[in-house]
Amino acid sequence: MSRERLKALREELQRQGVDAFLVPRADEYQNESVPAADERLPWLTGFTGSAGMAAVGSREAALFVDGRYTLQAQQQLGDQPIELMSLSQVAIIEWLCSQLDAGQSLGYDPRLHTEPGLALIKKRLAERDIQLQPMEQSPVDAIWNDRPASPCGPARPHPFIFTGEHSKEKRQRIVRRLVEKRADALWLPNPESCAWLFNIRGEDIPHLPVALANAVLYRDGSATLYLGEGAVGDALIEHLDKDVSLVVAKGELFENIKRRHVNKIWIDPLISNSWTLQQLRALDIELMLEGDPVTEAKACKNAIELAGSQAAHERDGAAVCEFLAEIPEQVATGHFDELSAVKLLRSKREAREGFQGNSFETISGYGPNGAIVHYRVSPESSLAMKPEGVYLCDSGGQYPDGTTDITRTVALGEFPPSAKENFTRVLKGHIAIATLRFPRGTCGEQIDALARRSLWEVGLDYAHGTGHGVGSFLSVHEGPQRIGKAVTGVALQPGMIVSNEPGFYLTGQYGIRIENLVFVKKSENYPDFLEFEELTLAPIDRNLIDVALLTETEREWLNRYHQRVRDVITPLVTEKTAEWLKLATEAL
Repeated sequence: MSRERLKALREELQRQGVDAFLVPRADEYQNESVPAADERLPWLTGFTGSAGMAAVGSREAALFVDGRYTLQAQQQLGDQPIELMSLSQVAIIEWLCSQLDAGQSLGYDPRLHTEPGLALIKKRLAERDIQLQPMEQSPVDAIWNDRPASPCGPARPHPFIFTGEHSKEKRQRIVRRLVEKRADALWLPNPESCAWLFNIRGEDIPHLPVALANAVLYRDGSATLYLGEGAVGDALIEHLDKDVSLVVAKGELFENIKRRHVNKIWIDPLISNSWTLQQLRALDIELMLEGDPVTEAKACKNAIELAGSQAAHERDGAAVCEFLAEIPEQVATGHFDELSAVKLLRSKREAREGFQGNSFETISGYGPNGAIVHYRVSPESSLAMKPEGVYLCDSGGQYPDGTTDITRTVALGEFPPSAKENFTRVLKGHIAIATLRFPRGTCGEQIDALARRSLWEVGLDYAHGTGHGVGSFLSVHEGPQRIGKAVTGVALQPGMIVSNEPGFYLTGQYGIRIENLVFVKKSENYPDFLEFEELTLAPIDRNLIDVALLTETEREWLNRYHQRVRDVITPLVTEKTAEWLKLATEAL
């Protein structure tokens, strides 16, 4: 199928007068999860990972993915005439330069790219007299005859009992930043920012409870909110105060900016598409290109949001424990596979109050599939699970009071000898982060090595970050905070929720990851220091732990954690699960 689509795309490129084209895994809002209508990359290549880029020239085509997706991409590309390469701007540039000659052009859809994301590519191509050409119509869209319609479901109010702050108060908070920066308005580039600022949610994007939206906030506290016509109902209109005007055509946002005589608008170029910047420049408006203040504000959860997250994690933890407790007997039937596990876990969550859906597509990897970092099980790939080996499950739920994300790795019986040591080293890295006390102003990149130290001691590592931010009934991957090797300059602050998920992956054999969500809080005894507190509540498999490798402090942490899991979760589960939980949380 991809051969035919590549051929049709090349014909369309020739018709539109460009020599190559970039196909990112993105929508116009730069969302991580995208609606079916924006799944251009998987439609063209078959690759379904959450990050990647394809480049198609007149002769060759390439798919660029990061280390999380190398094995997955190899499997999904199969024998298609698409070269698989590492995702980096340098690699993309080198490939493009090998395919294009001076005087030729590279086309791109400006709605799907940011200017900073294209800056180096533009510079390097210009040095070779190759033009970067924005296109009015995406060539992919031109040949995608059965492309699904863009979603436009109802937007609904998200009540104060979950948000802990009214929209007007949030807007006033952001307006103070506008005044400080002497900006007339702020561009809200994506549905998450709009969802947080206006206290609304929706169902337009898989796993992300938002309605597709953009908005402009003015320095007098008023705002213009764009939503599709199908998103607007009486409940929403009643919820929004008189200072928020609704429009159902995106062009009206720009018309309103022009009518308001805005001279200077704050816009974050890292999360706003290139097309939007083009439209604003056409209005002769000064652009203040700085980080989005809403992104920073929503990262720090208030007391009500943190209490909600704790409550959601208790219910979610109960569901996960019932799932883990039932796995051995299901495996023993001989008719249980990776897909069956996904369905079983979903059923456990569905039985819990408030469950709205998964926060991402469950990673259910047995044996060698567990070594594929962001593996997505399918009927074709689903392995039968046997009473042996190692199983990895990374999953999460969306609840009105919180978003969850948990990974547990469990032994189903006898397992490869190396798994025990490697699991314990991953656990040591997990505990190093969980128990860390750090001074205010510390960034995630400054603590990442602590999670890797035990693995590094024996020459091992993992090709993903150690932690990502998490929203409050919003994205399971939320910025700006993270823990990883890459420099962010973003300090961890009280109220931020972040994951703690070191791992190890042995290709062809097994994968290991231990993930809890934690939140940042002030240290009780050291005023200028911060600490983490656990949100996630589920046992860590004792069968995979080499106790001799743990220090006394590490054993004490695990025993305290397991005691808390037992105390909180036992009243929420069946008697059968409670018996399993008692054994699973016994002190080392």
